Amino acid sequence: MYVIGTAGHVDHGKSALVQALSGIDPDRWAEEKARGLTIDLGFAWCELPSGRAVSIVDVPGHERFIKNMLAGVGRINLALLVIAADEGVMPQTREHLDILDLLDIDRGLVALTKVDLVDEEWLALVEEEIAELLDDTTLAGSRIAPASALSGQGIDELRSLIDAAIDDLPPISNHGRPRMPIDRSFSISGFGAVVTGTLLDGELSVGDAVIIEPGRIECRVRGLQSHEQSMQTAPPGARTAVNLSGVSASDVERGMVLTSPGWLEPTTAVDVRLRAVNRSARALPHNATRTLHVGADEVQARVRLLEGDSLAPGRSTWAQLRLERPLAAARGDHFVLRSADATVAGGRIVDTRPRRHHRNDASTLNALQRLLDGSPDDTLLTVLQRMEPARWEDLLARSELARDDALAACRRQIDDGAIVVLDESGLADSAVLITDTGLGAMTAAAQHHVADYVDEFPLRAGLPREDLRSRLKLPQRAFAFVQQQLVESGALTLNAGALDIPGRAVALSADQTHQVERLLARLQAQGVRPEADASVDPELLEYLEAQRQVVRLKGGVTLDYAIYEGMVAETRLLLEEQERATLADVRDRLGTSRKVAQAFLEHLDTIRVTRRVGDARVLRLG
Repeated sequence: MYVIGTAGHVDHGKSALVQALSGIDPDRWAEEKARGLTIDLGFAWCELPSGRAVSIVDVPGHERFIKNMLAGVGRINLALLVIAADEGVMPQTREHLDILDLLDIDRGLVALTKVDLVDEEWLALVEEEIAELLDDTTLAGSRIAPASALSGQGIDELRSLIDAAIDDLPPISNHGRPRMPIDRSFSISGFGAVVTGTLLDGELSVGDAVIIEPGRIECRVRGLQSHEQSMQTAPPGARTAVNLSGVSASDVERGMVLTSPGWLEPTTAVDVRLRAVNRSARALPHNATRTLHVGADEVQARVRLLEGDSLAPGRSTWAQLRLERPLAAARGDHFVLRSADATVAGGRIVDTRPRRHHRNDASTLNALQRLLDGSPDDTLLTVLQRMEPARWEDLLARSELARDDALAACRRQIDDGAIVVLDESGLADSAVLITDTGLGAMTAAAQHHVADYVDEFPLRAGLPREDLRSRLKLPQRAFAFVQQQLVESGALTLNAGALDIPGRAVALSADQTHQVERLLARLQAQGVRPEADASVDPELLEYLEAQRQVVRLKGGVTLDYAIYEGMVAETRLLLEEQERATLADVRDRLGTSRKVAQAFLEHLDTIRVTRRVGDARVLRLG
């Protein structure tokens, strides 16, 4: 279902024309009717000669209500630029046309209204002026249709032209992720909250769980209407009223977005392709603050130009917009920037979760260009490069591609070797992906981490696997895959649960060898009653423990390994003889101190030789 949007100067007859086309008065408010002036958005629909129905959004033309105009015009398929024949092109005609141009709305008609008030010669002059106005805009060459809402002249012809123009519109896309920028929110007695907007990118059905962003308001679709007709499923492109359960209308504001859960994450920064209006009075400077309009929302934004110190009228550049509060927008959305009294620039969003970039950086600008006009393959690869490694479900959400398109692109990139799945389970939602260059960088990082670790701790067998996994920020299964690749490629070696540099051998210095000999002699002499010695190097103790020459217990207790094995065997024998033994029983049987016995039994509990029952120990079975 397609949506037509009006545009044009105040009092040029937009609302009257909509009523003539549809039979519906789009002015909803008493103040609008009293003043004869559209203040807020109006809505109607009409049936065309082909029998299909179209929605109509009527926008205010007064300069004070441009923000309301922007809330309605951003999601239209066909523009109806309304110009009164008796006045011709006026200031808001030009600004509305600038807005349509910035939003890339390239399908439209010009309704030349009030033709019953002028003669043929004047009408020809106005038509010539309009044709010149449209040059160098997205609506260049659009048909001009003379009409009068008062007399009905040209109304049927205008309907036919709208019908023919819709024949040439591209089909409305369905990406399987419905979202609806909310332009109205109200409550109906007995039904509850109702929100309206133009449904994009997917279908919405009664019973669907939905979420409203920003704010993460969870609710459910209770009912759906379009053109005052109830439906079970609303198609993409439809002007839709959604009755919601689980939310109050007072909690919902214009500019919020109704969508399916799990993919649209509000942001406080967006990367954009930015174009300044040709008729701007001055250049747009770096770090200027302007009002950003996206969908039905508006928010203050600082414009951080990524190349150059200013943007001249009519020129384009890359920029990052830093927002004063979160905004719910998607990659590819069009936007407009305004100052207090004028439209200054606009363009398209290319990334909704960007890093903070260095200015004038060629690699950043190239990546943004690929996001702007690249294929799904380029888009997926560029997004992955910005967030790798990434879970498949997170990459899918961040790319904002249709699932089928993203899946096909990812499989092509995997087949080409550009993307590697760090798992053997295929493209499950939890699968972790990385680019081939990213995997190379991760391999180098792993080697660097291990080298730094063994430089700091030369007596250790290597960097423990869990430590390396944590440093690489990988889930278990992905790390297991990477570890296998590291070992099989010879980048690292695996030894006793630690990863090491290939060919490295742990060797003691002469001084360390002497310390070891003295320590082992002392421990053997002390037997089951060792005394703590704070002068012993902890790294040396850890090395000896890895070599199974000593065992370290809590409280600074260190035992010679052979003596420790004898203590374990004697404790087993004691528990086999009497099934249960207290700490005092073990102390006496071993002939040791209470401190050593307690540390020893806690150690046996940890390695699952014994199990504590009350104040006694028993042997673990199995």
